[in-house]
Parts: sequence; structure tokens; C-alpha cells
Amino acid sequence: MRAKRLSIGFAMLAAIATGLAAPANAVNTGPALSVPAATLNAALKCTGNLATSTGVPVLFLHGTTANSKVNWSWNWDKAMNSAHRAHCDLDAPDGGTGDIQIAGEYVVNAIRVMHRKAGTKISIVGHSQGGMVGRWALKYWPDTRAMVDDYVGLSSSNHGSQGADALCSLPNGCSAAGWQQRSKSNFLKALNTGPETWPGISYTEISTRFDEIVSPTTSVFLKPATNVTNTYVQDTCPLELVEHFGMAYDNAAWLVGNDALTHAGPAKLSRVNKSTCGVPFMPAVNPVTFATDAAGAMLAVAQNTASAKSLKAEP
Repeated sequence: MRAKRLSIGFAMLAAIATGLAAPANAVNTGPALSVPAATLNAALKCTGNLATSTGVPVLFLHGTTANSKVNWSWNWDKAMNSAHRAHCDLDAPDGGTGDIQIAGEYVVNAIRVMHRKAGTKISIVGHSQGGMVGRWALKYWPDTRAMVDDYVGLSSSNHGSQGADALCSLPNGCSAAGWQQRSKSNFLKALNTGPETWPGISYTEISTRFDEIVSPTTSVFLKPATNVTNTYVQDTCPLELVEHFGMAYDNAAWLVGNDALTHAGPAKLSRVNKSTCGVPFMPAVNPVTFATDAAGAMLAVAQNTASAKSLKAEP
């Protein structure tokens, strides 16, 4: 397994070197994907016709210890269906607890497949790890940058978390993804050294002041740029009390994220309609089934946490 990881690293270095020497009009596709194509494709489930979607199709990326069903099926997926907007849900291996370098390959394939089927750019919405892992794909597989319009992150672990620092200091260690989401991990150093964003992509990073998982809460935010909006849900709805997990269905997060998806550029708070501030759930969430939906999500998180392989050090 160590040899396989080293081979991936050497492939990345070779691809970078090749890209530097390539003709100006050549597209740098980055290193070859190590996961079989059939496995990558089986992890992507799409709804609607990507080629005739109302608005560019959206790729949804779930968080650590979750899966696409519990993260998105009862909130954002339903909202996209109501808007007649095609979308795809991606399931990371091991419930998002494994090596994020490998999870990144799933994202690369998803972007390429969706872009090819849509014939246009796609957008990405990610929660927690899902708000960060797409940036790994965009950094090391440069061809994907021209395929993405908006990237909306909900409590993204862009610069890690002190919570992960504490978790991985326990005697048994923590999962691969846990190690990689520590505030000073080698993974995040590799991700955030150099440009954090890319021209042509609009980034909207949405945090909550009550996030108990990604801390400090400012670690969600990216370096300021004209194509970046960093905001708290409390900047839109000052009394919003949502925590980390609730960002997947929170109304204020929806208002800001949907503004980004339905306009050119990142979200602009001056455009956001604040008349529904105080409503706890985004419009697609059914209040009658909310308790069951939320309980199902927490059960999946507990199961994936319990089955995650613990490591003594970062991959």
C-alpha cells in the first residue's frame, strides 16, 4: 500500500514536469487515476438529463462519515428536482473516512463525466470534507478547472480543524481522513500551498459561528479574491443558530448557496432575500419527516465512524 501511494506521488510529480514542458495549447490532465474506471463510475448517481438541465448541473459531495443519501437526498437534491436542475451525487469510499487523496480521484472522474454528458460547465456543492476535496481535484488535475463554474462550500474543512487535532491525538489515532483534516496536516499543506482558487471558478464559502466540528470557524474561508465570497450564515440571518451538521439543510446557507448557483460569480449578500430569516429549514426540507431524516443521517455517521480504520499516523 505504501508503494502504491508513493507511485501516485511520483506520477503527480511527473505530470507536473510534463505539463511544464508541454506546448502552450496542451491540456494538462494530471496523473493517471489509480482507481478503476468502473469503480469510479459506480460511485456517481445522476438525476435528470445533464444536457438539458435548467441551469448547469450540480455535483454534490458529502462530508466525512456520511454518504450522499443521508447528506443530500432530503434537502438539496429535492431542491434541485423542484428547480428541474440535473444533479449528481457522489459517494466517497469508506463513508469519506479513507485517504482523501483517493477520494479526490472520484471527484476528478465525476467532474469529467458530468462535463462530457452536459456539454457545459458544472457546479459543485460540498459539505465539510466535500467542500474541500474538490479543491484537491482542481489543483492536481488542471483540466478539471475549465469544467467547473461555481464551487459552494458548506462548513468546508479547507484549512483543517482543531477538533481533528484532538481526535487524532488519542491513543488509537484516527481515520486517514481525520489525520488529513488536522489543522497542520501534510495533506492540507500540499493543498493550500500556492493558489487556493483558480480563475474562471466562483467560490462561495459559507460558515457558521456555531460550528463545533471545523474550528476555528475561520478555517472554512479561502484567501480573499474577486472570485471568492467568504461569509457566515449569521451575516445573512444574524439569529441563525445552526451548527456543523445542520449546514446541509439550513435555510440561510441555502439562501446564500442558491444565490451563487443562480447568478454569475460568487454569492452576493446584497442580492439575498432575507425575508425568510428565522425559518430553520431550507424550503425543500419536509418538517414532518425532518426528525426521521436527521436521525438517519446521524445513524450513518455513527456507523461509518465505528467502522472507520484507525491509523497511527497520516497517510
